[in-house]
Amino acid sequence: MDYVIGVDCGGTNTTAIAYQLSGHPIAKVVTGPANLMVDDLRALNNTRNALQQLLAKLDGTCQAVTIGIAGLRAYPFIERFRQRLNVPVPQINLMNDAQLAQLAKLQGKPGLVTIAGTGSVVSGTNGRRQFSAGGWGHLLGDEGSGYHLSRLAVQQLTTETDAGTISPFSQALLAQLKLKSIFELIDHFYQWDKGHVARLAPFVLAQAADHDPHAVAIVQTAVAGLAQTILYARQKGRWSKTDTVNLAFAGSVLEKSSYYREALRQQLAQSALPFNYVPITPDISNAIAAVYAYKN
Repeated sequence: MDYVIGVDCGGTNTTAIAYQLSGHPIAKVVTGPANLMVDDLRALNNTRNALQQLLAKLDGTCQAVTIGIAGLRAYPFIERFRQRLNVPVPQINLMNDAQLAQLAKLQGKPGLVTIAGTGSVVSGTNGRRQFSAGGWGHLLGDEGSGYHLSRLAVQQLTTETDAGTISPFSQALLAQLKLKSIFELIDHFYQWDKGHVARLAPFVLAQAADHDPHAVAIVQTAVAGLAQTILYARQKGRWSKTDTVNLAFAGSVLEKSSYYREALRQQLAQSALPFNYVPITPDISNAIAAVYAYKN
């Protein structure tokens, strides 16, 4: 049996799936996070382990591997990374995680894919043009990401501490983390990696959906930044103001929260630019891009 493997690497975990050439999934392995700009050795180990475990499960011939990995755009040792994967496959395609999502969600059609998971980025294609906006990492950007939402939540608590007040939102945040004070939280915060910090995002979104004013304000700040990144990417695609642009969403924050998606749509509506929102398909991994990459 001939098959291909797609690997979706991100700040939380790495998902490798083998597909028949028809696109039917046949096996799956999940390992730890993989972001080249955060820890390239850990990224290599988790990606390689996922591939080796998957290959060991299957009979037949793997025709190609397609890997989408965060941080690739700025990574200077791409060929070394490819070689150190050390898997007996004739074709290994490396692309950034946004390009993988773009291929998976748009299936070769023009448009934009917005990823908001641990980090955030917008990737697009229009004809032969390939472009992106955002994706600068949690220290310089990642607007609208899980990390961004979580950092804003912690900053809400630090602001209230300085002002000598504490809101029900901040009390609930400490209770969620089973911590007694802001000082305990800060001690943890500076030790957590960005994936761990981003785990606070579901709490923030749940509070916002329950109409907590501080959580709602945090979400509005986040979606404003993400919407602006989408509009920058739209400009790079050179679409006119009347063109309806396909817009797909990917990443855990966007895929798992209908509240967050609606808030982002409302923010984009203020631009008066038309978008066609591609339906969410949370049960279909971006690893399916391996099938489209092989066929093309």
